[in-house]
Amino acid sequence: MHLWPELAYMPVLNHWPDRPEPFTPERSQVLAWIQDRYHCDLHVAHKIFDSARNKGVLVFDPETRIWSGKKGGRR
Repeated sequence: MHLWPELAYMPVLNHWPDRPEPFTPERSQVLAWIQDRYHCDLHVAHKIFDSARNKGVLVFDPETRIWSGKKGGRR
């Protein structure tokens, strides 16, 4: 998909910033970044996130509980 090269450089972002509260997509920094970058609504941003995660373009760091692109942003 043509989004992958840019998504691979996504900076470090929190997908669930208000843990332990229930997850709310509207508060996700990851989904907000995708929405801003690709000018899409929350539903489409979530589909893009799920697809990129499944393809390994976006990676989760279990130690910090944050997401980043596989080529960028990781600390």
